[in-house]
Amino acid sequence: MDLSPKRITAHDFRSFICLANSYKRGGRCIAGIETDSENRIILDRDGNPKWIRPIANTQYGEIPNNDANSIKLLSHVGLFSAVEKPQDVHRENVMYDTIEYLSFTFPSDSIFLDSLIDRKHQLIFGNRGKAISVDMASELDYSLMFIHVQNARAYIDENREKSKNRMCFTYYGVEYDFPITDPAFMDEFRKNPNRFAIIPNAYLTLSLGLEFEGWHHKLVAGVIIPSNSQQALKNEDVLSMEQPSWFTEYESELALLLDKKTEIEVQINELRQKLLKQMENEGLDRVNSHLFSVSYTPAKTVMQFDSRAFREAYNELYSNFCKPKLREASIIVKRHKTDS
Repeated sequence: MDLSPKRITAHDFRSFICLANSYKRGGRCIAGIETDSENRIILDRDGNPKWIRPIANTQYGEIPNNDANSIKLLSHVGLFSAVEKPQDVHRENVMYDTIEYLSFTFPSDSIFLDSLIDRKHQLIFGNRGKAISVDMASELDYSLMFIHVQNARAYIDENREKSKNRMCFTYYGVEYDFPITDPAFMDEFRKNPNRFAIIPNAYLTLSLGLEFEGWHHKLVAGVIIPSNSQQALKNEDVLSMEQPSWFTEYESELALLLDKKTEIEVQINELRQKLLKQMENEGLDRVNSHLFSVSYTPAKTVMQFDSRAFREAYNELYSNFCKPKLREASIIVKRHKTDS
């Protein structure tokens, strides 16, 4: 199979190497590097591998799940009756009639993956933040990147109402932190989060999401760990699961206390709800006893400063007003789910 780059013109049938198959508004977003009739990589006018993002005739262009299920990362994918349909920042969009897997998968070693990476852009979509404004996006001519990163790690962000899987990494000396929308990777991550606490060698597909309240958020739409790094990752996984002998006695004590804590918290919350209903029924805003003072606050709308969104929009301004603060050493204890 000759994979050397070659420029050709577009036609009704298009094929590409899948580098993203991620969640998108109830369906999937699929994208990849375009190939010619001899499976060679097509280059854009700047000499970078040329992207293509198929879109379906649906509300948001999302591809139905039943069309996307057979397509994996590095699958060779074909589009029939393909017509270019650029939309806003998503210049790579192509409407299609039929999409299908073309019977083989491209190699996952570093040598081949390096032939696909973006060598033009050193900033991710023009800035160091987690999103770009609609105005800034209008100045870009791309919304997809495939990059080789350093110091990658996946983690679960639980500092929100609904926890999210995210990935931190370094690219050209800058640290980034984006949500993960790659369902295949997230399935593996949920099975064993420790395995991906450190990823020494990773290739990521990055995408700009659909516009939301004037912003396009940056997403990790595909995660590929090269085949020559898989064994090293498995070895690290085994080491991370080893339990020192001294931890056994602490483990049983910790489990007992956490069980009691959970039970007590449930009972306290139930009692608080009973008190709330009683005070509402009697129209009381305060109850005093020799042990407690209970105050009732009715429901109301309050303004809350979203520091996370502010930092994404005004990263430089946020950084100018940050001051160094020493944090004491600490540990985070997370209880593993069991089948019992």
